[in-house]
Amino acid sequence: MPWVDESGRHEGFPAAVLADGSEPAPLPDGRSAWWLYNGADGPRAVAVRGGCGCGWRGERLHLLDFGDDEATEGVGESTGPFADWEAHVDLAEGIVPREVEELLAALVDRVCDLTDTHPYAAARAAARFERAAGSTALLVGRTVRTNLLTWEYIGRAFGCTPEQALDRFGETLQDGDPLGDHGDL
Repeated sequence: MPWVDESGRHEGFPAAVLADGSEPAPLPDGRSAWWLYNGADGPRAVAVRGGCGCGWRGERLHLLDFGDDEATEGVGESTGPFADWEAHVDLAEGIVPREVEELLAALVDRVCDLTDTHPYAAARAAARFERAAGSTALLVGRTVRTNLLTWEYIGRAFGCTPEQALDRFGETLQDGDPLGDHGDL
């Protein structure tokens, strides 16, 4: 059964990997589920990797156990083809990883709790959080300098246009930067 993300745009699966590192062609009847490549009716898979209907394939190879589908697929585990596919979807969709969302929510809840009993501590914590958030400009600049993201993706992440993202974060790029034109808008 394939894995489908919340948006419905990504359908993931464990992709079979042969000994030479390639992915086997579908069987004559069109089926291609990893467990079919057990050597009985065609090539034998030696590992699996995360795969997605959008064409993405994970780099990491994972052990497979023809007798244990759950262990091979790793659904809900922190490592395995499913975890790799989830990371792909997060990056492709610009989604914040679940554990980061949970940390941010816990921080907001804790600061709100402090307002009732220790309002000055809550204000200090909020000020520290605001200063820490200011470092996002440095992180954004680094992603552009190292060609990890374009201004289009940065704008999408911050809910603005590429031009607005450049206006907001562009000054963090230093003179002599290989992306002196500030990357692709």
